[in-house]
Amino acid sequence: MNRPVGGDADPNPAPARRRSRVRRVIAAAAGATLAAASLMLTGTVPAHAATTVHTYAPTGVGGGTTTSPDVASAKYQVQVAGTPVQAVQYAESGHNFDIARFASDSRTPTITVTLPGTTIDTVNVYPARYYPSGSVSVSADKHTLTFRMSAAAKVNQAIVMVNGDSTNAAGQPYLAVVNDPLEDPARRPDTTSAPDGSGVNLQTGVLNFQEFAAKYLAAHPNSAAQKAPAATTSSMAGKTVGGTAVPAGQQTSAGSLVSASSVNVRYPSVRTMAANDVTYALRAALDTIEANPTALNTLYFPNGTYVWSGLLVNGVDGSKLKGGKLKIYTAEGALLKNRVQAYMEAFEPAVGIINSSNIEIDGRGVFDGNGVANYNARSSGDSHDAYRSQHQGGVTVMHSSDITFNDTYERNSKQWNYETHTANRVTFNNIKALTPYRQPWTDGTNFASGQDITANGVFTLGNDDAFASGHFNPSDGFTPLASGVWNNFQLGTSSADVQGYANAVAAYDTVVDALGFDNYHWTYEDSKNIAVSNTLNWSVGAGNAIRIGGSAYGHRLADYTFDNFNSLSASAGGISLNNGPRTQSVVIKNSSIDTSRFTKGPFWLNGGDGSTQTITADQQATYGYAPNPDGSGTTYSYTKTPIGTVTLDNVWFSKQNTSNTLNGATNVTLNNLRVAGQLVQYTSQFPLAPSRIGTLTSTYTDANGQTQNVKPGALTSGDTWVGAWTGDQTKNNSTDLTLITRNTGVGLMGEQYTTGAGDGKLSYLQFPINSLTRAPSRATLHLTYVGHRYSSVPSTDTDQLLVQPVSDTTCTGGGTSCPVNTMTWQNRPSFTATASSIAKSATFTLGSTVVPEGGGTHQGNAIDGRDITVDITSFVQNAYAANQSTLLFAVGNAGGTNHELRFVSSEGATGSVKLANGTAEMAPAITVTP
Repeated sequence: MNRPVGGDADPNPAPARRRSRVRRVIAAAAGATLAAASLMLTGTVPAHAATTVHTYAPTGVGGGTTTSPDVASAKYQVQVAGTPVQAVQYAESGHNFDIARFASDSRTPTITVTLPGTTIDTVNVYPARYYPSGSVSVSADKHTLTFRMSAAAKVNQAIVMVNGDSTNAAGQPYLAVVNDPLEDPARRPDTTSAPDGSGVNLQTGVLNFQEFAAKYLAAHPNSAAQKAPAATTSSMAGKTVGGTAVPAGQQTSAGSLVSASSVNVRYPSVRTMAANDVTYALRAALDTIEANPTALNTLYFPNGTYVWSGLLVNGVDGSKLKGGKLKIYTAEGALLKNRVQAYMEAFEPAVGIINSSNIEIDGRGVFDGNGVANYNARSSGDSHDAYRSQHQGGVTVMHSSDITFNDTYERNSKQWNYETHTANRVTFNNIKALTPYRQPWTDGTNFASGQDITANGVFTLGNDDAFASGHFNPSDGFTPLASGVWNNFQLGTSSADVQGYANAVAAYDTVVDALGFDNYHWTYEDSKNIAVSNTLNWSVGAGNAIRIGGSAYGHRLADYTFDNFNSLSASAGGISLNNGPRTQSVVIKNSSIDTSRFTKGPFWLNGGDGSTQTITADQQATYGYAPNPDGSGTTYSYTKTPIGTVTLDNVWFSKQNTSNTLNGATNVTLNNLRVAGQLVQYTSQFPLAPSRIGTLTSTYTDANGQTQNVKPGALTSGDTWVGAWTGDQTKNNSTDLTLITRNTGVGLMGEQYTTGAGDGKLSYLQFPINSLTRAPSRATLHLTYVGHRYSSVPSTDTDQLLVQPVSDTTCTGGGTSCPVNTMTWQNRPSFTATASSIAKSATFTLGSTVVPEGGGTHQGNAIDGRDITVDITSFVQNAYAANQSTLLFAVGNAGGTNHELRFVSSEGATGSVKLANGTAEMAPAITVTP
């Protein structure tokens, strides 16, 4: 019977008698499923202890700002443990999400969501692994849903999708629930104002930026401070680019200040700063702190709105300050919003920590990259093509060390949300990235390069990879010699725009001068020791769940660990590991990957093939390639080695599509994988296409806690029984917990019965065989015997199972479609069984377990537990030769009139409401010998 994504194995299954069968058991500890939570009408959520709920101050209100830009949700009314919490619309570019955020002292508060204008037909809560069927209750009027946040999930967020799921947009806007821990009071600075009103309190060590900026702008208005760039000689003067000679004296154009509303502004034109733009004030504030290292160490942003070019901290060594660290604190109502950047090529991330060390950023204020406006070239912003502009990140840590982010909110990023480049000892705790828009290249976390980077507690809404790493340089497309740059100015043609090219190069040089390094040297060392844990990530469009490797420029990538990494809705792929080109040790455990939108296998591995790669001296010096290990900078070569160690342990996938491609790895270990809520015990459940793999180990843990090898073969992908009795003829039983056979004697298997008082029954089972790479030397069908119907039949009576392959396109009803999930006696595969067309089991006794008719689903009945096997080798070999992707079998019994036999179905073994004494090992299956 078709098994919807549903419940898993009983965590405490009753023992079943077992003889010669290879065990097929889901680990006894498994309890939840990857299923979307089904409705439990008028259900109740268990009572809970009193919960303290802290609602956040309105974003941006304070310091003279009286109205928040946030708009209350028109769809959702949210309560947390009885406390109302406002949900806010995120609708700047499409409307994918509303977001309700709060803090509480409980990791498992009860969430109540009312949708006054929406009738709730379905609910899905993610990560689905932790919100199984029945975890959500819905009111009788179908307008309110209730669930308790999962402690097992170990994430502070949940995504609620009503009348839609991760495969579609039908339920948008979805709802994101963000449950922060209560803030640690020790992280809050002393907010006592300075006696002189300057904002600089030398007694507490705190610089109040709101007060400081007001004083600074009064004394240094932007209208007087901002100057247009002066004309300078181009750094490309006298060179030939793309076939066009740049004159030796080529100068950039003289700059000009243009209206802030101008669109597609290119350097040296610069947008005029608003009067309240605090960009210059920030620089002055940091200079003030550095100038008073024994007294000051904290930059404090009270509630209110701040407009600027981003929090740019460049060249600050916090170890020189009081307490050995620069602390930056944002109050929960602070909105730190990027302006539309000065010009198209400017580098203005929402947060930029550059060439700095020993910095800690705390607080629940919101950094807003203003990405939608920045990249809206039609009305307010600039074009964003790589060859026209610098990469614009959300939170960007570059060439920095000993950096910590605690509880940081970032939203509406221009591109990647959180990223690192040559960063060391960086810690991200409870970070959020709320950019649920189709922004360009909006990865959740992209630790492009770095060492000893830890992210614990991550929630991202983005438009690309949930996580990526591999030294990819997001701004190498805007270097002066990048072909896209000079092609954009038609160099090498009669229409060459040399002046435009010189201006673009000047824009690039301006950023390089500010950063202290060029775009090819964002990375200059290997990456290692990167750990990501307790995450929930969603993507609106493209992207992978985890992507490691790619453009590594010869650098090594080593020691990546993911624990409780949960990715939702990415469409490009699941786990994608490249050789990087020298990737080592990737471990992914206790994680779930939503594969519902994939069109290929969720696991793709491509390691080195042993070929030689040469890195020239020029590539090292000019283009940021990995330096010669001997430090000489001379040309050298290395071998593209296979990926060292790859481990997937207790990783869940919502579905499997095509085979998983594994190329080039030394050791690959797959343990306790699950697909569609089912433990992978058979190769068909998670088919692999390996090549150049040194050691491949694929295992699962059985009900006794023993490690077993995944067996070549397949679990049924659908099973049912059909009945000839008048009351059964039109019924589909594909959700029944047992399969039934009874031979009426009309036809070898009773398959020819048409009318009368007969009570014949046949079972049908379908199996995928597309994971086979060659015809097996042996194939065996396994069914678990439950018992028989009549107590009057002696237990010593014997019978045999009869099996014949059939087609669901030739049907008894005369049609060409009778699939398992709709099959009935009147419309089922039509076939004629003969002695030469069937396969038989060995003779077995009926035994003493009686399962009387009328017992409903027989959920509580005893199970005989014997493994009844049938040799089906020729059937599988023929199907493989015919290039069939599936095999459908009719199963009957040969025995007497009163021999009505029952066997465990797929639903009875592992369904959401399975047999009480059933275990996953009892599901119908095929084993094969290669």
